[in-house]
Amino acid sequence: MNEYEKNNRARLIQLLSKIPSQPCPPGWKKTGTFAVGGLTEVGFSQRSELLLVVSSAGRGVIDCTQGEKVARDDEVDGDWYSASSLICEGIGPLKDEQIKLAGIVGGGLPRSNKSGESLESAAPNWPKFDLFFCSPYKSPFIEGHQTGCLHIVSDYFRTFGFSFSGNSFIFATSSDVTVFSKLRE
Repeated sequence: MNEYEKNNRARLIQLLSKIPSQPCPPGWKKTGTFAVGGLTEVGFSQRSELLLVVSSAGRGVIDCTQGEKVARDDEVDGDWYSASSLICEGIGPLKDEQIKLAGIVGGGLPRSNKSGESLESAAPNWPKFDLFFCSPYKSPFIEGHQTGCLHIVSDYFRTFGFSFSGNSFIFATSSDVTVFSKLRE
């Protein structure tokens, strides 16, 4: 690492250290953390607050609003999954839906919602990442624009992001998925 890179890393660490930590942002509730051994990908339904979880032990569906597992199968191989297309057939209440995936082989979930809230990550202590939740038009990386940002967690993420409606967000590791739901006004 050259001197410029060392200075930039030190600046980033100092900048991010100003952001308060809070496990759940105001206006949201943590609806659960679910153990999923061998988690590879996740994907949100485009029609509901249901999350499809794909692992080395099959597929499951989590209702993000209720914080409950609502379906499970243990089939680990089939034409229901395409790693190259990042698509998976749903099960249970998602059985008629093709779910876009994000995780170990790529893809991505929405990083902001229609309210303007966003999720940002940084890895000054790589391979561990820090996850930040930000109010509209705020950023953990810009001095003076950090008010309204919260440090949520540090972990080894597979992926993180919002549902398509923006009323749920998750972060997933190789062993679990943590789910948040927007409080109803």
